[in-house]
Amino acid sequence: MARLVYSATLGIMMTLLLASICYTQTVPADHECVRECKWPPEPKTCRYVFTMEWRLAMWPAACFDCPFNKTDCDRPGCIPVNGVERPIFVVNRQLPGPPIQVCEDDTVEVKVWNRLGNSDGTSVHWHAIHQRGTPYMDGPAMITQCPISPQSSFTYNFKAYPGGTHYWHSHSNLQRIDGGFGAFIVNQAPDRDPNSDLYDFDLPEHVVIVQAWPDLPATPFGETPGQIPAPTINAKGQFKQFVKGNDTVYTPREVFQVKQGQRYRFRVIGNNNCHMYVSVDGHNLTAIATDGAPIKPVSVDRIGVASGERYDFVLTADQDVGNYWFRVQVHEGIFYCRNGPQEELAILRYEGAPEEEPQEVSDDGANDLILNPATLDTPNGINLIDVESAVPDDERLLNEPDKRFYLELGWTEASPQHFNSQDYPHPPETEPGQYTTHMNYVSFKIPPSPLLSQYGDIPKKDFCYIDEYPAGREKCTREYCSCTQILKLELGQVVELVLVSEGSEHPMHIHGYSFRVVGSGGLPDRVTVEDVIEMDKQGDITRKLEGAVLKDNVPMENGGYYIVRFVADNPGKWLFHCHDIFHHDYGMQIVIQVGEESDLPPIPADFPRCGSWSKPADENKEESKKERKPNGEHNEPAKKGRKQPSAE
Repeated sequence: MARLVYSATLGIMMTLLLASICYTQTVPADHECVRECKWPPEPKTCRYVFTMEWRLAMWPAACFDCPFNKTDCDRPGCIPVNGVERPIFVVNRQLPGPPIQVCEDDTVEVKVWNRLGNSDGTSVHWHAIHQRGTPYMDGPAMITQCPISPQSSFTYNFKAYPGGTHYWHSHSNLQRIDGGFGAFIVNQAPDRDPNSDLYDFDLPEHVVIVQAWPDLPATPFGETPGQIPAPTINAKGQFKQFVKGNDTVYTPREVFQVKQGQRYRFRVIGNNNCHMYVSVDGHNLTAIATDGAPIKPVSVDRIGVASGERYDFVLTADQDVGNYWFRVQVHEGIFYCRNGPQEELAILRYEGAPEEEPQEVSDDGANDLILNPATLDTPNGINLIDVESAVPDDERLLNEPDKRFYLELGWTEASPQHFNSQDYPHPPETEPGQYTTHMNYVSFKIPPSPLLSQYGDIPKKDFCYIDEYPAGREKCTREYCSCTQILKLELGQVVELVLVSEGSEHPMHIHGYSFRVVGSGGLPDRVTVEDVIEMDKQGDITRKLEGAVLKDNVPMENGGYYIVRFVADNPGKWLFHCHDIFHHDYGMQIVIQVGEESDLPPIPADFPRCGSWSKPADENKEESKKERKPNGEHNEPAKKGRKQPSAE
């Protein structure tokens, strides 16, 4: 069968004016790499150009009379989102950014231009692409590469593997939450997908990106005071009312088209900070994959999606011809997610149905069967540990692991100096400073040079290692601890991570790997890593070693734990972090180093370098003796640059 605002600052406004003259390139729907995939593969080289810019949502110069005139909302350069006028970070002047649709084993080449119009750097992470043999292409700024500097470009080049529903997003600053994201679908031949006989169509227009879209830009201090996040579906929603005379209108909703009697594969991507639930009125959803990996089909009413997670489901268009609400609802687990509307709607429209909004349904969803609920004890919930993988077991993971690490995730009251300066005393009744996130009570310190390509340039005093954690924990519960924290593994080791959330929800994402989810659980009260270690010693924690689901994200709940396993067979320095962008920014991340420096692939030729620099003392002395010309040139030629010494 076929497979087929707020008022911006002067700086941002200048950025927008500069951006208006920048070149962009869209990705056409008929790109040669959008095709039926075959196995054995017939790989292509798929080339794209991404241009990063700041724009303005609902910019009158681009949107004219939108939303009163709906055709104006579709004008080139008009990005309505949910009606709120605010600065947005965009790629190729699109939101979501340009989708990439390729076949498994294709070579992907993306030239990324930084046209932000200010001094900000940027980079792109190819979320869930394992980058085997190409770790320098992974994208996190100052981990695998220098940020792409203003008015310059960086060309990523890597293999599209593994197959499945993935996405790309900025991995610099907080740009992802402000619009720097898009779909990355690695399609597979039918023979490579065990669930391919369950659907008739797998269409690019049925990719769904959900997000809690803030009405103000993000700041390094977390949620901007007064910020209201509203859910969006493919960057569309109806948050702001527009009134003209007696007319009240909203920006357009997303619409998904289907034909009665057909079966459609939908691919849902979570770019959200809040756990969200996806459902379609009157229709069951048959989940067939998560995080790109196939699972044995599960028929449910709702699917939960945490930040960074992806879920694929099949929808059978077996209802009367008409319009049905496609719902995205917000779980109120963390305070940020309680500030705004709890639901956004798109329309599932059958061929032949009138172009009108659906009727409301009376069912409150209390008895819904839910896949991947935000809390493990949800009534009618199907947790990840209950899901059966359709990927054959890796026999190496069935025995006792070579290494087991217990990692505690949470918040610490010991905040850094820039959040809680002692120079500004607080009255006893106020709460000074700001809580920060940690892993094993240590907040991650971004290195001054990329860890992967310039390891020798980073001061050794900046590093700390997970094995050192027990000795330093008592100190780090009393005062703020920060370092470039590394979990070091030997190449080929079988590794088990026991993740314990002692506070809040933390969707944890690993770069360079997928892992098997072999255990999960929770306690009714606040849980600590000591509680879980003791439970494990007593034999109260079981592990599911056969048929365990394969993922690269797990949605940690407050007071819960997850146990994951993988084989450390991909040399590199890979981030492991909370995918809530604020928790990540505060310090909830580590680097998993697999192998030694000698195991890493060669650094690409002319790879960009960055970091600290100071002129050697002897050159400073010589400089003071030189006669200066009026134009600032020296009387003698400048000396050739020296190799930067290794940091101590």
